Amino acid sequence: MGSKGGFVLLGLLFSLAVVCHVGHSLECYNCINPANGCTTAVNCSRNQDTCLIVKAVPTKTYYQCWMFDRCSFEAIAKALGEKELQYRCCQENLCNKNDGTSISGKTALLVILLLVAVWSFCL
Repeated sequence: MGSKGGFVLLGLLFSLAVVCHVGHSLECYNCINPANGCTTAVNCSRNQDTCLIVKAVPTKTYYQCWMFDRCSFEAIAKALGEKELQYRCCQENLCNKNDGTSISGKTALLVILLLVAVWSFCL
């Protein structure tokens, strides 16, 4: 594949990224204080554009969909009725996993396609 083919592949990669993103809601883990880590995933509603993980003192953990514009200590503490907590909001599918190592299938596919595009430019 010459450089023309590489540009076509790069265009297809971009199109795939747009198509994969349009029309799909965010997917987040959804559990309260799971015994062995949260494995239940849900599709968030339209107004919930963020995954949230909250660790409340002493030992309660929340995983759920949330609204990015309400991702603050005050809003989360009030909604959950907790006084001491640590939280993290993220906007990738299943990113509110406790160990922080999740990667979506779409992300892996896009990385692979990008590597193929770069490889084709080098040939």
